[in-house]
Amino acid sequence: MKKTLLSIFLMFFCLFSGYSQNDYPEPAKTTTRLFYIQHSNNHNTYVYDANITGEMIDSSQPINEYRIVYTENGAKKPLSKMQKKLAYGMILLESLPNLFKLRLAASEKIHFYLNYDESAGAKIYVTINKHKMYLDKIFIQLKDGVFGINTKAEYVLFYGKDYDSNKSVTETFVIK
Repeated sequence: MKKTLLSIFLMFFCLFSGYSQNDYPEPAKTTTRLFYIQHSNNHNTYVYDANITGEMIDSSQPINEYRIVYTENGAKKPLSKMQKKLAYGMILLESLPNLFKLRLAASEKIHFYLNYDESAGAKIYVTINKHKMYLDKIFIQLKDGVFGINTKAEYVLFYGKDYDSNKSVTETFVIK
């Protein structure tokens, strides 16, 4: 019973504290934009765009990933080697024509599925808490370790549209 109440409290807290990110800049939408990631330590943003050549997604590099450094007047920069390898880089797991299974370097638990068709364009979807959704953005609430070392994710908010109904949804993934 205590565990259930604690879980409900955590979910409620995560949902309402996550909505406090109103002052975060939103990167300009593009025709190839899949989603972006922001976190609680600063406003810098990690952006993921579909890499489309002709009428197909480039199978050798399906996603262009980069960062917008708002602490440097919104400069667009590639991910650093460490960011790419340990956190924000996308790792390709499986590849079929116009369908790709990927994951972020930081987590093996969540898989991203990128697909493309001419009428709908490129879309990426995930399943969080057994809820399948097209992804628009991710917000990561970070928790600093001792002396600012060993920063870890406390929880992650996934924002997007329900896969079937296309209604706006937010899912919270609590890090254990």
